[in-house]
Amino acid sequence: MKNKFRFSILAVKLLLGAVLFGGLMCVLNSYVGYKEFMKELELVYGNVTEQIARTGASYINADKIPYWLENGTDEEWEETNEKLDSLTDTAELAYIYVTTIAPDYKSRTYIFDTVNQLSLQAGSTIIPFGKVSSLEKKDLEYIQNLRDIMEKQERQSWFVYKKEEGGHVTTAIPLIDSSGKVNSMIGIVKPMYEIKEYKRTFLHSILIAAVIFTIIFTVIYAIFLVLKIIHPIVLITDETSHFAEHHGELTGLLKKIKNKDEIGTLSKSVEKMSKDMNRYIQDLTHATAEKERLGAELNVATQIQADMLPRVFPPYENHDEIELFALMEPAKEVGGDFYDFYMIDNTHFAVVVGDVSGKGVPAALFMVITKTLIKDTALHSISPADIFNDVNMLLCEGNESGLFVTCWLGILDIATGVLTFANAGHTAPIINLNNKIDYLSSKPNLMLAGMPGTKYQNHSVQLQKGDRIFVYTDGVTEATNFSNALYGENRLLEVMHNMQGCSSEQIVKRVKNDIQAFVEDAPQFDDITMLEMIYKG
Repeated sequence: MKNKFRFSILAVKLLLGAVLFGGLMCVLNSYVGYKEFMKELELVYGNVTEQIARTGASYINADKIPYWLENGTDEEWEETNEKLDSLTDTAELAYIYVTTIAPDYKSRTYIFDTVNQLSLQAGSTIIPFGKVSSLEKKDLEYIQNLRDIMEKQERQSWFVYKKEEGGHVTTAIPLIDSSGKVNSMIGIVKPMYEIKEYKRTFLHSILIAAVIFTIIFTVIYAIFLVLKIIHPIVLITDETSHFAEHHGELTGLLKKIKNKDEIGTLSKSVEKMSKDMNRYIQDLTHATAEKERLGAELNVATQIQADMLPRVFPPYENHDEIELFALMEPAKEVGGDFYDFYMIDNTHFAVVVGDVSGKGVPAALFMVITKTLIKDTALHSISPADIFNDVNMLLCEGNESGLFVTCWLGILDIATGVLTFANAGHTAPIINLNNKIDYLSSKPNLMLAGMPGTKYQNHSVQLQKGDRIFVYTDGVTEATNFSNALYGENRLLEVMHNMQGCSSEQIVKRVKNDIQAFVEDAPQFDDITMLEMIYKG
């Protein structure tokens, strides 16, 4: 019952579409045929009335028209009127009229007007010679037709259709005197009695043919739909339902479909999809187990990386000269940013912040190597430039991955307050000297692991009691919201101006909160690292 119901719905939709399409095409063809029929009919009537008009024009002496208008009718006028009257009855015209048109096209004067006997019996009247008729109520198209006749000597025909009478056609041609000048026009009005019957016969024939064609088309198309489309589609639908309910297994019904078209291709695709799905389920089961294992390892790696960064604040209970707080938030499970700080000896305190190119596990491994090399090298030197020179050479050896590190290293003499630092392509820190906040500008050298043999330079600044420095990675200023706007250096500097007198922990956490308020729910694309150090003197 389920299959029959689905079959009925599909069949009704397709067959109804075929009937509607056939009916629409028949109506369209009937309409186009009717328009062409009327066009040809008008052409025939136009040619016939033109011939009659030229016959009538041959009866008229155009040179006598001015004379008749001035002196009245004469014997020649009477003879011409009799010929036109005879032509009217013989050609079954409604009437023939000859008029002159005023130069301003506001009136016309009748020279001849003959009316068919049947029209006279029906109540039509003959317009007398010399009658002046106004043209001011005629539309622009009618006046333009008169201009074309009188000025361009063109034949004009226009058709008037009436539902009850069938309508009539009027054809007018110019009358030219012996000097070649148009001085009047003759008009022929022929009723189209037979057009009503022509239209009825034509429409009946077209409609009968359209109905027969639609029925034949629908029956043939229905048989084709059932055998070649509906039945194969139902089989495919049954198989896909079985496929979904039985984890990709098929019953074998698709082998009955022998179509060589897209339906046959679809049938073979479903069979192939079943095989691929079973293989995919096996692979997915294996991949899921592997992913869970890697996820567990990444969680361990995340914890290991977090444990490698110092998280005890304040760092040294026996060194009240330094107040420091730092944090690092990776964009992925593990990141390439790092910070570190340690006492080199009793009077020199080192602070380092770095950013490895790339993300994820490769950057994290390179970060561990860099952080370890810097710390090991710093234990034998208090010159940031010399430390960078040695670490750069070591990192360039065997760097097949092409990773590099931007890094800022500062060594503070806690006895004198002199801060010596070197910058390996890192963002400039923000320094607060005597309550004046600005970026600690210095010409940065090339990043670490960029080129062997690079020489780095030392810079120094004198810190007084209460001075502080804020070191960060570019993940802070390049944090992006949903509008692709950057957090930016100006906003960071403005936040620092509004936190005078705050502790190092308060400063770092407020900057973090301000970044979060800026980006809202936009995803984090880069690691974020911040370190704030205050020199207590």
